[in-house]
Amino acid sequence: MKLRMYGATDKGLVRAQNQDAYSCDASTGVVVLSDGMGGHAAGEIASNMVVECLVEAMSSTDPTSTADDIPTRMDTAIQEVNKKLLSRSQEEPSCRGMGATVNVLHFTGGFVTIGHVGDSRTYLVRAFKSPDDKPRYGSWQLTIDHNLGTFVDRGILNLREASADEPMSSRERSKLTRGMGVMVDPKPDVYTKQLCEGDVFLTCSDGLHGFVSDRDVVRTLVAGPIHEAPQRLIEIAKAAGAPDNVTVVLSIVSNLEEPLREFSGPILESRPYLVRHPHGEIQGPMTASDIIQFWLKRELPGETELASGFGDWVLLRNKDQVTTTYPEFKQDAYIKHIYYETSVDLVSKTEPKDTLEDAPPPQNLRRALMWTALVMVAFTIALSLLILPELPNALLPAY
Repeated sequence: MKLRMYGATDKGLVRAQNQDAYSCDASTGVVVLSDGMGGHAAGEIASNMVVECLVEAMSSTDPTSTADDIPTRMDTAIQEVNKKLLSRSQEEPSCRGMGATVNVLHFTGGFVTIGHVGDSRTYLVRAFKSPDDKPRYGSWQLTIDHNLGTFVDRGILNLREASADEPMSSRERSKLTRGMGVMVDPKPDVYTKQLCEGDVFLTCSDGLHGFVSDRDVVRTLVAGPIHEAPQRLIEIAKAAGAPDNVTVVLSIVSNLEEPLREFSGPILESRPYLVRHPHGEIQGPMTASDIIQFWLKRELPGETELASGFGDWVLLRNKDQVTTTYPEFKQDAYIKHIYYETSVDLVSKTEPKDTLEDAPPPQNLRRALMWTALVMVAFTIALSLLILPELPNALLPAY
């Protein structure tokens, strides 16, 4: 399978500077895209540091390394770059508060490894055929945005908003929960996926996915020529009024010039899904029945996540979310393999029990109840000794 890469970037309609940075090199199999943040030139410095350091770290060849070593190597490289950003931010006043997102892809040994921090994204786009032999196209978001809105939507965080009638604004939803250079441990997500003929990986900053729908992205890729798609997608984003910097990188795994148009298989009987192992391994596309067999074989139904074409990742452990979003999983044969997981409460920062009746009272609650009881006893004693003898005089009518 041949690997080709194409990329383009633009400062957008409003920004004076382009704080996005990227690099793509098919000869080394490395893609790095970073969206900088910070005042003046700080964001630009941050994104360029991320790209330069990760390209150097992931492009160097270790003759003893294998595809299995790449995830650990990538995680370590991202952590090292984060330390450099923090150090420079502390040493140079002009760089205070700078940060960046990152998507880094490494293609080797028939696999792709993806490292991710922030809200830049990587998608998989594939062509397949339905039983009527008509071509179909799917787009799967491989990375999960590290921002407040996504974590709340997916039930990971429970903010206990003051009023359900006042949803979070788009600005609040876009606040990053992880970022490079803004925290000691950015907790990068690292995913791996076996490559297949016809795979097209699209990596982009939020200047694209915030303004151009997944369906329009796929239409543009299919319309071809595919090597011009990054620049065409940027123009579409600008036409939609995107004020932010826009960056798009395509990584194409195919011997065909136009893999989405020329691709002839496979034939899938139902909607294809991707399944992700808890350690980041991505399987698929697979049909619903294939997924059940995968769960049974790997004993992973309560530890995996699911993505459908043109849809976001959903926690399979949340039965309500899965069956609402994907009706085909409402069947008894499927539901019994989907577990329920309660959300994390951001206010108390504790994970609630499944049943309140069986849950022992928290230590802080027991301490609070004890102090409340002591205060009530003291108040009762004071009331009987000091206040009660004076009540008759106080309650006499004022003649």
